[in-house]
Amino acid sequence: MGTVRFHHLAVPALALALLVPGAAQASPGCPGAGAATASAARLQKEMLCLHNSERRAHGLSRMRWNGTLARVAARYSRTMVRRHFFDHHSPDHRDHMDRIAATGYRPGAGCWTAGENLFFSAGISSPRRLIKTWMASAVHRATILHGGWRDFALGVSYGSPYGGRGMTVVALFGLRSKRGC
Repeated sequence: MGTVRFHHLAVPALALALLVPGAAQASPGCPGAGAATASAARLQKEMLCLHNSERRAHGLSRMRWNGTLARVAARYSRTMVRRHFFDHHSPDHRDHMDRIAATGYRPGAGCWTAGENLFFSAGISSPRRLIKTWMASAVHRATILHGGWRDFALGVSYGSPYGGRGMTVVALFGLRSKRGC
């Protein structure tokens, strides 16, 4: 199980997601969300829209795309596919906080925190199906609806962490604050 940490203070948070059956439906504010796509850029755009739609429906602020987190997420999704594992902790025991700390995400922040959701399927999923899967899971839903997030990124690799075809997705959520957490 992964964690959300506030400047190295651990609190329980996330787990991993598997595809659940169900018809994909379009979201009124995210018109392309119902179609499966092999375009990482389109998936990223639709997933940001869907996450913000869920947050808006719960009275939470919108998140913005973060390029630094996107590079971390993309690299980790590729690593899971290439090294054949699916976990919040890599084989070298690093978690999302370690991966993010090694980037330019945190400089200038008095405090920063981050969360991570993972997903894989044997096929290509629609953005709507992916968000429905996460929202049906209490731990993933809690991560998406955490009120403090300001930054969002999604990394996707087309391939299964267990070999063969599929889709492996890493969603990262973050907050940097000069005032503290």
